[in-house]
Amino acid sequence: MALILPLAVGLLAGTLLLQSQQTLPPTYIAYGLVGLGAMLSLFSLSGRLDRRLAWALVCVAALTFGYGTGALRATVRLQDRLAASLEGQDIAVRGRIVEMPRRVDHGIGFVFEILDPPVGVPSRLQLSWYRNAHEVVPDLRAGEAWALTVRLKRPHGSLNPHGSDREAQMLSQRLGASGYVRESRDAERLPDTTRSPMIIVEQWRQAIRDRFERALPDSPWRAVLVALAIGDQDGVSSEQWTLFSRSGITHLISISGLHVTIWALVAGSALAALWRRVPWLALRLPAQSAGALFGLLAATAYVALAGAAVPAQRSLVMLAVVAFANFGGRAVRPVLALAAALVSVLLWDPWCVLSKGTWLSFIAVALLLWAASPHEQSSPAWRRWLAAQWAIGLGMLPALLALTGQMSWVAPVANLVAVPLVTFVLLPLEFLFVVLDWAPLLHLAAWLFGQLAEVLAWLSGPQWAVWQQAAAPLPLILAASVAAVWLLAPRGAPGRGAAAVILLSLLCWHPARPPKGSFEMTMLDVGQGLAVHVRTAAHDLVFDTGPRFGTSSDAGQRIVVPYLRGEGVNRLSGVVVSHDDSDHAGGAAAVLGSITADWLMGSLPTSHLLRGAGFRPCARGDEWAWDGVVFEVLHPAPGRALGGNRNSCVIRVRSGVHTALLAADIELASERELIEAGLLGPVDVVIAPHHGSRSSSGDDFVHTLSPRWVLYAVGYRSRFGHPHAEVTERYREAGAEDLRSDRDGAIQMRFAPDGVSVTRWRDVARRYWHAESSVSR
Repeated sequence: MALILPLAVGLLAGTLLLQSQQTLPPTYIAYGLVGLGAMLSLFSLSGRLDRRLAWALVCVAALTFGYGTGALRATVRLQDRLAASLEGQDIAVRGRIVEMPRRVDHGIGFVFEILDPPVGVPSRLQLSWYRNAHEVVPDLRAGEAWALTVRLKRPHGSLNPHGSDREAQMLSQRLGASGYVRESRDAERLPDTTRSPMIIVEQWRQAIRDRFERALPDSPWRAVLVALAIGDQDGVSSEQWTLFSRSGITHLISISGLHVTIWALVAGSALAALWRRVPWLALRLPAQSAGALFGLLAATAYVALAGAAVPAQRSLVMLAVVAFANFGGRAVRPVLALAAALVSVLLWDPWCVLSKGTWLSFIAVALLLWAASPHEQSSPAWRRWLAAQWAIGLGMLPALLALTGQMSWVAPVANLVAVPLVTFVLLPLEFLFVVLDWAPLLHLAAWLFGQLAEVLAWLSGPQWAVWQQAAAPLPLILAASVAAVWLLAPRGAPGRGAAAVILLSLLCWHPARPPKGSFEMTMLDVGQGLAVHVRTAAHDLVFDTGPRFGTSSDAGQRIVVPYLRGEGVNRLSGVVVSHDDSDHAGGAAAVLGSITADWLMGSLPTSHLLRGAGFRPCARGDEWAWDGVVFEVLHPAPGRALGGNRNSCVIRVRSGVHTALLAADIELASERELIEAGLLGPVDVVIAPHHGSRSSSGDDFVHTLSPRWVLYAVGYRSRFGHPHAEVTERYREAGAEDLRSDRDGAIQMRFAPDGVSVTRWRDVARRYWHAESSVSR
C-alpha cells in the first residue's frame, strides 16, 4: 500500500493526457508504452532504490501504463463504430436489450447489444422506438431478445463552448451508433433464455422502478425517489434539477458515496450484533470482521442496483480496502483507501475523467480528509459538522465554478436539513418499500420530500442564493484550487493572505469583451435550428434560441443557457425571436426564464405566449446602436410581424466597414422585397436563410450580398437535406466560404477594424473520439 499514492497520481496523469489528445498514437507505440510501464514498475519494486526515486519511478510507470492501455482500449472502441456507408440505411439486426429501457419523448430508448453483428455494424447501439398514430410501442424489458429493422447514424452531437460532448459519452458507454426502430410491424420478439449477472441486475432495477410507478402514479417526486433508490435519473425534470442545483444538494439525488457507506454500516452492524449472540460463530470469526465483510457484500449489491455510478464505485472500493484490512487485523489510512479507489476506477473506466461527477466525488472526499485534524475528533458533533461544511464549501468552490459555473451560498444550510432527512429517513423508507411492497411507506417518503422541496425552494429563491461565474482559464482554476486547499491547512500555515487573494481573483474574473466599435458573433451548434449570440463591448443580444427537442428538453436549456453562463452573461440587453417556428423559438422560454433580458423583440402571432408585457414586434426601420455597433431591422414591414417564414425578422449588424446579416427563415419572396426596397448590399457574413433551403438564397439575393462567408445552421444528416446543393454552389460561385454547424460545431466570428477572424469550435475542441465529418470544406 505504500506505493499506492504515486501509482494513483501517475495513472491519473496518464489518463488525463490521453483524453486530451486529438489523435491516438499508433498501436505499436501504445504497446511500447505499456511494456515500458511494466518494466519501470518491476524495477521500482526491486528494493534497491531510494524511496523518493522508487516513488518517482512508480509515478512514471503508472503514467506510461495508463496512457498506453487507455490508447489500446480506445482504439478497439473506435473500431467498433458504424461504417459511414451504412448511415441512413435500413439494417436488419438481432440482439438483446442489455439495460433497463427508459422513456423518451414519444417512445422508449434502450441499449441494444447485437448478436453476431453484420459487417460494419457495432456491437452496441443506442436505439429509440417511437410510437405513432397506428402503432403502440411494446412493453420492452431488460434481457429481451428482438429481431429489428433499424436506421442508424454514427456518434455525433452538438459541440459548443461550455457544452456537453455527446460523442465522448457514447464512447464511454461503448455505443458505436444511435438510431431508431424503422419498421415496427417487422419487429419480432425472439425466444431467449440467456441470463448474464448484469442483465439479471437490470431486470431487478426495472422491476423496482415499475413498483415505484404503481405506488406513486401521479406524484411529482416519484422520479426523484426512483433516482435515490436505483440511480435512474431520467425522469427527474429540469425544474427539479434547477432546484437541487440552486440549493446545493444535487449530490444527494444520486446514489452518493454517503448512501453506500451508511447502507454498509447499517447492514454490517446488524449482522455483527447477531453474530455476537451465536458463540459458535463468534469463536471462529470475530463479529467485527464478519460485519465488515457482510457490509461490503450489502454495499456491492446496492451499488449494482444503483447502476454503479463513479461516486458509488469509489465508496465501494474504499469500503473494500477497509474491510479486508480489518479482516487481516490491520489499519489503513483513509487517504490510501481513497488512492486505491482512484486506481480501481481509472483502470475500470479511463473515460470517467470526462465526467463532472468523478471529479466532484473524489475532490469532496479528499477535502474532508485534508481538513480533518486529529484534535477535532473529540469535538462535539455539531462542530465537526460545521468544519466539514466549511471544508466542502471553501475547498469545492474552484471545482464547482470550473465544472458547473455556479455555487450555492445556501448549500451548507440546505445540506444541514437534507442530508439527515434523505439518509436516515427517506432511504430507509424506500428500502422497506422495496422489501415489503407496501405503498404507504412510499407515500410517506414522497410527502416528506415534498416538504423538503418547499424548504429548499424558500432557501434558494433569492437571486443572491447562487453565485454564477464565467468559465475561468485553467491556470487560474488550478491556482485557486491550491489556494483553497491552503486556506484549509492547520492554523499557523504561512501565506494565507496570498491564498485568499488568489481565491478572490477567481471570483472577480471576467472574460475579455470586444473593444468599442467591434463585435463578436457566435452561431451555436443546436442541430436543425438557429441560435446566435452577438456581443459588443457592454451589451449582449441573442438572436433565436434553437429548437425544442421534445416535451421536456430544448436547446435553450441544454445549449444556449450553459453557453451564456460560461461566457459570463448574467443579463441580456435584448432577445430576438425571428418567428414562431419551433427550431428558432423552441428554447426561448428556457433562456428568458434563466437569464434576465431588458427587452424581447420578435415576429410572433398575437396569441403567442411570448407576446407579453414589454414585447416589441420586429419592424423595418427600427435601429439602435450599442458601443459603436449599429443594429438595423430590415424585415418585416411594420404591421406584418405575425410569425411564419415569410415574416421572419432580419437584422443587419454593422461595425465600421464590417457587416453581418442575420436572415432567419425568409424565402424568395421576402428576399425580392428587400432587394426592391434597396435595403441590401455587400456583407462580410450572412447566415443562410432557412438553413440553406432551396426555397431561399436566390441568385439576386446571393449576388447582391456577395458575402465572404456563409453560415449554415443545419443538423447532422438533416432529414430536410439542408443545405441544398444548388444553394451551396450558388454561394461558392459568389466567392463565399461556407461554414456549417454540423461539420464545424459552434462558429465564432470576431469583427474588428483590422479584419474578421473565424474560429471553428470542432477545431478548437477536437479530441480523438470526434469522427471526421463526411462534409468536405
